[in-house]
Amino acid sequence: MVETTHPGPACLADPGAPLHALQEQLREARSMLEATADGIVAVDLAGKIKGFNRQFQRLWNLPDAVLQTRNREDAAAFVAGQLKDPAGFEARRREFRRRPEAEFFEVLEFRDGRTLECRSRPQLVDGRVVGRIWAFRDVTERREAEKIQAQLLQKMREINEELSHFAYVVSHDLKAPLRGIKLIVEWLCADYGDRLGDEAREQMALLQSRVNRMHNLIDGVLQYSRVGRIKEQQVEVDLNALLPMIVDTIAPPAHVRITVAPDLPTLTCEKTRIMQVFQNLLTNAVKFLDKPAGRIEVGWVDDGDGWRFHVTDNGPGIEARHFERIFRIFQTLAPRDEYESTGVGLSLVKKIVEMYGGRVWVESEVGQGSTFFFTFPKAKGPAATPTGD
Repeated sequence: MVETTHPGPACLADPGAPLHALQEQLREARSMLEATADGIVAVDLAGKIKGFNRQFQRLWNLPDAVLQTRNREDAAAFVAGQLKDPAGFEARRREFRRRPEAEFFEVLEFRDGRTLECRSRPQLVDGRVVGRIWAFRDVTERREAEKIQAQLLQKMREINEELSHFAYVVSHDLKAPLRGIKLIVEWLCADYGDRLGDEAREQMALLQSRVNRMHNLIDGVLQYSRVGRIKEQQVEVDLNALLPMIVDTIAPPAHVRITVAPDLPTLTCEKTRIMQVFQNLLTNAVKFLDKPAGRIEVGWVDDGDGWRFHVTDNGPGIEARHFERIFRIFQTLAPRDEYESTGVGLSLVKKIVEMYGGRVWVESEVGQGSTFFFTFPKAKGPAATPTGD
């Protein structure tokens, strides 16, 4: 094995120190260079290899005979045969020699499947370029992991797009026969209602209720599948104007009072999406209120990088064990025959909020009511590229 020297140890030494102290500093510098995971080599302007560590020799598979010549061209010629793109490697070497003062970074791919990152910078003495130092790092495993991750993400995007399209097509196609069933039931009730017994009329009413629930469920699935796929133009949405309109649309019963905090912020987003968020949260609060005097409050705070909104009610509350479950699609806590609920609303809220980089959660105490929180970043949300429905 050729005895190795290392680039730049003298710069770590104190020139005014005693000789034995300088020798100790040099030994420490050599030890540090040998301990590093990077391969390091120093070459002077004449093309002579001035120093290197063992990791450099190992990464480049350089035999002792090549290194003993201390000739940069001998080492480069041996290395070039291992690379996938030797011509490109040689072209970059010419660029290095043409610009000795410049710093460079490149990625080298080997025929054996390895990948090295290469960083190069000039070696200076008293402000004058005297050579170049190279550092090489084996990033094969990291690059392979990044490649696999990119493939998985692409596959996930394709699957999600396929599922969204499937949900849209199926839901859209189910609406036509449902409309037919609804019309037939209405026709039977109108034309033959007086000939039906009490039990038959009860069954017809139940059928109408089931048809309406199925229709609402399909609408919920369609809305859910559109989030992130069907995009609208992003606009400035003044919540001070939007919230009163949503409250009017909900038309809460007389025993329920909804109060909205003043001076709400203006958001840059798809208007339909933020409307769906507030509408679903408020509708849920109204639907499950069980107090003679229902109270719902909408408020907000400025969190610096974003806003935190909340919708608080004095309803029945939710057990902590259900906090995560209620945000999953088709999940409801109350019996479906007691409340008309599709189990899509809160999952839709979660999907929209997370699409904009926020998060949603609930805090609740059984018997005391619930508060639903969601955050909305001040930075603009996803790029708006309007597409067809």
